[in-house]
Amino acid sequence: MKINTFTNLAFRVLIYLALRKNHLVKTNDIADAYFVSFNHLKKVITLLIEQGYITGTKGRGGGITLAKEAEEINLGDVFRLTVEDVALAECFASPTNKCVISPACRLKSILQDAADKFISELDRFTLHDLVKDREGALAMHLAIDFIEVE
Repeated sequence: MKINTFTNLAFRVLIYLALRKNHLVKTNDIADAYFVSFNHLKKVITLLIEQGYITGTKGRGGGITLAKEAEEINLGDVFRLTVEDVALAECFASPTNKCVISPACRLKSILQDAADKFISELDRFTLHDLVKDREGALAMHLAIDFIEVE
């Protein structure tokens, strides 16, 4: 199972902000750090603001920051928010399903069980689990000097 780009960016935005707790971060800084499109990132950030995961301040001195503690942000919830469709096979999409063996096939229930277990595993973790004891390592990877973050 592969997560989509939107979901991946949502996780990365949250990680970036968690590592800069209580600091306003510019969207451009995140786009530059992750080498991603500003416009695509803006869509992700807009959703995260609308859903209360982050807060944004407009204007010259503005930026974004986490709206919740990292321990309160569940990875499964973020996944479900950002993935439009977890259909693993054609038979999951009832209206457009053209698979001729669907009525007798057992694959759908097996794949559904696997998807449920995947999401259940994400439900076991929070944003805090992704960043605890990692501030220095991730900072070096992103070539960011945490000492100067104010």
